[in-house]
Amino acid sequence: MAKMVSLPDNENRHFIIGEKALQKGNFASAAAHLEKAYEAVQNFTIARPLAASLNGLKQFHESLNVILPHYKAFLETDADTQLALDAWLGTLNFVMARTMVRELDSTRRQHFLKQIEKAEATGLKQRGEQIADLVRKLSHLGGFSRQEQQDLFSQVGLLPKKQLIEAAVPDLTDLSVPIAMRVSLLDLLTNVGYDQPVQYQAYDRQETLIPSELPGMAEETAGPQILARLQEALGDDDQELGNALVQMARVQVAFLYPDIERLIPDQVAFVQAYLDHHQGKATDFDKLFAWQAAETAKLSE
Repeated sequence: MAKMVSLPDNENRHFIIGEKALQKGNFASAAAHLEKAYEAVQNFTIARPLAASLNGLKQFHESLNVILPHYKAFLETDADTQLALDAWLGTLNFVMARTMVRELDSTRRQHFLKQIEKAEATGLKQRGEQIADLVRKLSHLGGFSRQEQQDLFSQVGLLPKKQLIEAAVPDLTDLSVPIAMRVSLLDLLTNVGYDQPVQYQAYDRQETLIPSELPGMAEETAGPQILARLQEALGDDDQELGNALVQMARVQVAFLYPDIERLIPDQVAFVQAYLDHHQGKATDFDKLFAWQAAETAKLSE
């Protein structure tokens, strides 16, 4: 990165110089100036050319750090979506690239899917052995230690759609795979648009689901409603404890996806039971709470 002499109290000047440098293809100078502007005002107007500059430097991880806080804004036009897609593909995260374009209308989605498919084909050609090994391990995730499971799961973005399906489907009914990972794998299959039936082991039953017909976890509404009710019930008393309870509930309620509404038909009763449970009182949800606590503990094993 080029050295940058600060221009005191003149972030707009950094922005103007950075944009001019970007137009000339001088990505290093552009990024240096635009980073100075962005430090002062972290808005989308600056984030857009800064992401373009970082992409030009092939600093794709850094570009994503700029893009993600303004994610929705980057999806509004094809040019800005292209910047985000270039960053995801630059980090070889095909799964997140597909997850992103799922939010677009069908016409725009098809345009970007062609690029993803081409990038996946290149990835398979260049990293076929690595991808095949990852599929073999991920499809038997339950056979690994918790740390190994987490390490393998962190690499899932490298998988093209076909290989993701091959790796994820066997784990959906494997009780030796923590529910947090089974839920996440199901959500990924939803996000890449897998439209065939799969068997999924939920909290209380094994069920047949078609991932593409589910709302993604980001679009699911019951969970956020429950958390809002819990926050309201806690009020302003002991905010540190209240925040800890809400954060724990955020994780534990997510374990119930995609069955949150079925398992918690009465949100008010559930929130009261959740509070009572953490005060040592017996509730009608104690079996569910015990299961959630056991699954939470697996995350730190």
